[in-house]
Amino acid sequence: MQESVDIEAVKRRLKFDYLKIRNDPFSRTLEIFSTLLSNFQRPQIAIHDLIQEAANLIQKQFRFRWTMIGLKSQSDELYRYEVQVGMRAESWARQKAKVYKINDFDMKGTYKAGEISKLSRFYPEDENPLFKEDQEVVNRPILLRAKRKTEDEALEADFIDTLILGPGDELMGWIEYGGTVAGKLPDIMTIRYIEVIAGILGAAMTAQARRGM
Repeated sequence: MQESVDIEAVKRRLKFDYLKIRNDPFSRTLEIFSTLLSNFQRPQIAIHDLIQEAANLIQKQFRFRWTMIGLKSQSDELYRYEVQVGMRAESWARQKAKVYKINDFDMKGTYKAGEISKLSRFYPEDENPLFKEDQEVVNRPILLRAKRKTEDEALEADFIDTLILGPGDELMGWIEYGGTVAGKLPDIMTIRYIEVIAGILGAAMTAQARRGM
């Protein structure tokens, strides 16, 4: 007759497996979602603090050289960078002074992009050369105009925008990020994770707006 398993051993095994999996890269990424979603438990969502936290988590988890997040201003309906991590002070000062209109995010707009998905598009340095006065917006201007040697190589002025959408697909903001510290473009799963983060930020901003109504 087969003996039954000790229920205490089952509980210990589950706890042990849970602790072990927390060091898995996928599990660490899930921690980002949990951290950001915890903001919904607060009486008021501090959007600036939330997007700064999101930028910090994205840059650290996915090892980007820099990450920026911009938002639509409610006062004039223009778009500006709000938070960053990894940028030089001089580069950030120039970026923060920039102002965009809704059509700047159009695939047929001023900047040439390759569509990755509904939410994400890739802006290659090769097709968007910077004017001399704009070269200080990048962290390492000396690396501009380098030749791309492999399909996954990230050039200095390459960047990806992942859109933050609200109700009716209103553009509420965007997450912008470049290459990794290894000099590579982000892989597709990383871009998918950031799209989920963008969804969380969009939901948070929508919730805050509804509370203020």
